Amino acid sequence: MKNYMRINILVILGISLALLLNTGTSSIYAQNFTNQTSGQNFTQQQAQQQLDQANQQIQQAEQQKQQAQQQLQQANQTQQQANQTQQQANQTQQQANQTQQQDPKMNEKLLNYTNAAILALNDDNTEAAQTSLQQIQSALINATGKQVVIVPAPAISSSDESDDGESG
Repeated sequence: MKNYMRINILVILGISLALLLNTGTSSIYAQNFTNQTSGQNFTQQQAQQQLDQANQQIQQAEQQKQQAQQQLQQANQTQQQANQTQQQANQTQQQANQTQQQDPKMNEKLLNYTNAAILALNDDNTEAAQTSLQQIQSALINATGKQVVIVPAPAISSSDESDDGESG
């Protein structure tokens, strides 16, 4: 019976040992499974973070694209304004060139009319002097290109004389 007890004790110890070993293995298996699962969760989290970052980068790229388009529009507007300014400058230059081309002819006419008036006054020819002065006046009016109201000289001189007569 002692042998039987020894055998039983050995069998119980063997079974206990097997159970202990089996529990340890299942615990290790459970730990490995948990590590794999958490690793997968961690990998999914990383993938989600990378996806979020990629979406943010896309949004930033779209914003930069919009800003670039706005800057391009502003540059186009500035270019159009510069073109308009250049056109205005060209028109002004053309007008100045036309004026310069007209000036020599106008100056020559005015000099001729002035000389004729001087010669007429030297000859005591008031009618010829008056005609020359009217021609000078007409040439100057045409040169300005503006509408001018001509007040006759006798109207001005008669009002001046009446003022002088009253004060004297």
